[in-house]
Amino acid sequence: MKLLKKFGLAILGLLGASHAQAYLYGCELVAQMAGPAYEIRNQRVASLLIPEQLPSEFQLTLLEQNGGWFIYQADTEWFSKTTCGPIIKQDRSQKAYEFSPVLFNRQTGMSAVINGSFLIKTYKEADIDKIAEQYGFVKVTQLPNRFTAIFDVKPQTSYDELLQRLDRDKNIQVAAPLLSEPRYRLR
Repeated sequence: MKLLKKFGLAILGLLGASHAQAYLYGCELVAQMAGPAYEIRNQRVASLLIPEQLPSEFQLTLLEQNGGWFIYQADTEWFSKTTCGPIIKQDRSQKAYEFSPVLFNRQTGMSAVINGSFLIKTYKEADIDKIAEQYGFVKVTQLPNRFTAIFDVKPQTSYDELLQRLDRDKNIQVAAPLLSEPRYRLR
């Protein structure tokens, strides 16, 4: 009986450990929630600044433009499991520059900026405003379905960790990132 109990505890420990390690890369959970067409690209970063406004020491290569966003390729990964959110990089003179994480849409071949807008659906209509107050979100738009709204969830250190917190909230039915990307055009 003691052996069976120890075995059961070991299995529970392994299950807990595997769940905690389910997401190994930055923005992996965001990509999963965005849909099967999206994949992580942690060497890609987005900025509202044109290339000439960024210091060369960041070693960024312009890949594409998406509306007001400029998508750059970095030499190294800028986002980790705990930092899938807007980051501030400082140049040698300590001037700060903000960058956002980017996913790649395999279907369109274009980048999608994780911009801090989330669609959240609750089980009860009254919970929409409670969610905004509880988490400090700004409700941008109430959707026709009275249980659903679009929120600006910034500032966040990690959108992956935010999604995990929202997933555990018993008042939230669905939470999903809304990405900034070019419209899909049929060829």
